Amino acid sequence: MRILHTESSSGIGGQEYRVLEEAKGMEKRGHTVIVAAPHGSQLAALAEQRGLQVKTTTAGKLGWFTLVPSYLRILKHYEIDVVNTHGSLDSWTASIAGRISSLRPIIVRTRHKSTPVSRTWRHRLLYGKLPHVVTTTGEAVRQGLMTRTRLNPSRVISIPTGVDLDRFHPQPPDASLRKSLGLGSQGPLIGAVTFLRPEKGMAVLIEAVRWLTQRFSTVQCLIIGDGGEQPALLGRIRELGLEHCVHLIGFRQDVPALLAILDVVVIPSFEEGIPQSLTQALAMERPVVASAVGGVPEVVQDGRSGLLVPPRAPEILAEKIACLLSDPIAATRMGKIGRQIIHERFSLDHMLTQTESVYRQLIQSTSPVVVKKP
Repeated sequence: MRILHTESSSGIGGQEYRVLEEAKGMEKRGHTVIVAAPHGSQLAALAEQRGLQVKTTTAGKLGWFTLVPSYLRILKHYEIDVVNTHGSLDSWTASIAGRISSLRPIIVRTRHKSTPVSRTWRHRLLYGKLPHVVTTTGEAVRQGLMTRTRLNPSRVISIPTGVDLDRFHPQPPDASLRKSLGLGSQGPLIGAVTFLRPEKGMAVLIEAVRWLTQRFSTVQCLIIGDGGEQPALLGRIRELGLEHCVHLIGFRQDVPALLAILDVVVIPSFEEGIPQSLTQALAMERPVVASAVGGVPEVVQDGRSGLLVPPRAPEILAEKIACLLSDPIAATRMGKIGRQIIHERFSLDHMLTQTESVYRQLIQSTSPVVVKKP
């Protein structure tokens, strides 16, 4: 198949990383894959680094005037069979290009976020008429989207983001890495891997650390990632006097090694699909404490493969983290069960196989599309 992935965001987060993993995975399976992303975007840069074919596009308001003809040229040049759109602007423009193209490619809209969509005719058009099918990154996202847009259930398919089990696997912690971060060799270490924006709940994690220091005087917390909320978080850390134990270390490429040194991985989000930091942590047998929002309960069975907490509750979050720090045997058991769940249901191979199946069914169908979940 000849597949075009489109994205209109210039930033980087779980959504863009899924595009990268799916594109690279499909390429390894023998498909031709093109990634269309804004000029200067982090996605375009990372896709080129990974050896993918990249076509850069305009961003912002100009996109409305230039993207449709740009996508039409890409469709024609590469004789695209499948268009998979991911952002808002590119979903409008690439879908329109696909619908008016003489090639008549299959159009798939991937919905990554659990944020409710507006109940408007525009969103019913965007999700119900322009794409042939909508895929979501979890069942909770699927159910929420169907409720808001009244889509036919047969046209909305949950395909959770898969984990590369060759990259994310159990490994011993690297003591030298901890030392290089200035953390010393003693004391419990918790942390999060995230894009720094308010809905990810990092401010709640910082508040929870304040409670944890009353019980674990040597506790340290790593927040791995960057984003627009960083100045506010740094300010809050200073206000609480936690500079000695809460560390924002920015964007890192060595995420598996960093996860391996964490005693507990924390996902305190207010809204989520299925966060990749969660599935990656479980793939590495790391114990997790996560907010019971969005698709998180599809992965974490409370008390079995991790601990669930309500969002925006720092005291409860601190209490559950303390439970795992105080009971390493239970924490280890939960991590091992988590790895089994990821292997069975959330591997990268599983995601790619499901996606291939959907693409092939759509391409082979010559009648109104009815797709069964693989």
